[in-house]
Amino acid sequence: MLLTVKPSEIFGSIYIQMSKSDAHRSLIASSLAKTPSIIKHWIDNVSIDVEVTKNAVSNFADLEVIDDCLKVFPKKDYKKELTIDVKESGSSLRFLIPIMSALGITCTFTGSKKLFSRPIEVYKKIWNEEGLEFIHLEDSIKISGQLRASNFKVLGNLSSQFLSGLLFALPLLDGNSNIIIDGELESEPYVMMTLKTLKAANIETLRHDNNIIEVYGNQEYSGIDYEVESDWSHAAFFAAAGALGGETTLYGLNKYSIQGDKEILNILKFMGASVSYNDDNSITIKKVNRLNALDIDMANIPDLGPIITTLAATAKGKTRLYNAGRLRYKESDRMSDLMDSFLKIGAKIEVTEDEILIEGVEKLTGGNTTSHNDHRIAMSLAVASSVSDGNIIIDDAESINKSSFNFIDQFRSIGGKIEL
Repeated sequence: MLLTVKPSEIFGSIYIQMSKSDAHRSLIASSLAKTPSIIKHWIDNVSIDVEVTKNAVSNFADLEVIDDCLKVFPKKDYKKELTIDVKESGSSLRFLIPIMSALGITCTFTGSKKLFSRPIEVYKKIWNEEGLEFIHLEDSIKISGQLRASNFKVLGNLSSQFLSGLLFALPLLDGNSNIIIDGELESEPYVMMTLKTLKAANIETLRHDNNIIEVYGNQEYSGIDYEVESDWSHAAFFAAAGALGGETTLYGLNKYSIQGDKEILNILKFMGASVSYNDDNSITIKKVNRLNALDIDMANIPDLGPIITTLAATAKGKTRLYNAGRLRYKESDRMSDLMDSFLKIGAKIEVTEDEILIEGVEKLTGGNTTSHNDHRIAMSLAVASSVSDGNIIIDDAESINKSSFNFIDQFRSIGGKIEL
């Protein structure tokens, strides 16, 4: 799908959709419980990824949406052999693999070839060491066998989703387990979100230090009464649109959230935008002048990489995004693909093994570019229209649906000029 985005001024307010990360976690915890759950602030059909997890957990629970609540009724029995289409959802795949093995389910995961080319060796190594079946093909993964309590080593600088998947699964095993984090843990806020959800379900863990998490076995998930937060990762696109194109006011966000991507507000303030907290708990972001370049540590906020690139593209000076190497293992090789996508619209950008360097220009030129089928790159390119002299024409724009079915309509509502 081609998306043409014309330069425009931005002004308006947005209610931010529920957090994709929080939705995944609450769905999984509630489906594993022995008693019913209610998930509030639920928005059905918010994105492809959340629908993938919702469809997967329907094997373990009956789901009923009433207004803005999702009611979850766990099933007493479930099939011991499943096929699950995870499409392009890395979160769903990485969360579900250990859960299926903890439940002794033989499961074949199908989906896009692109997803199955992303790193999964962490699990493959563990499954092989445990004598379990792990067959990894170009378009599927099949697992079988019963996962047992043990010590599990996970690289800290790879995706935190592997760690979260184990955290969900290990309480179901007979016996205590330890997760040993090899090296410094990156994306720690996402692990904290998982631990928060586990606590809501009365699952106990113990963090001995920064590198060992003990998970007690023989636990039962309790039903949860849980309110999903709004999504700071998604809010970042509209916050950036305000800082570049005029003014946006964002509703529904928890300013005390443990979501790491709320860091976008500090980044915007340091770059020179106006950020105001209003009495009605909304947040207003205004353009003041041309933004200023900044050095930014990406270790805990890799998903902000694309939209920070948009902000930096016309900032005064050279912006350096460091500890950015994990962007190579996202929906695309996000470092190389960001460079390609933004060079095509007039940005000055280069990448090294672990850094993205952006020399700000006065204005982007616009032109034909591609999202490389990466939803965050697509939305970041759309926001870049606010600082472009010409139209930005984005190929593979249907990737936006991976995280939001409503982005285009919401961007139009604040002045964005988008044509399909």
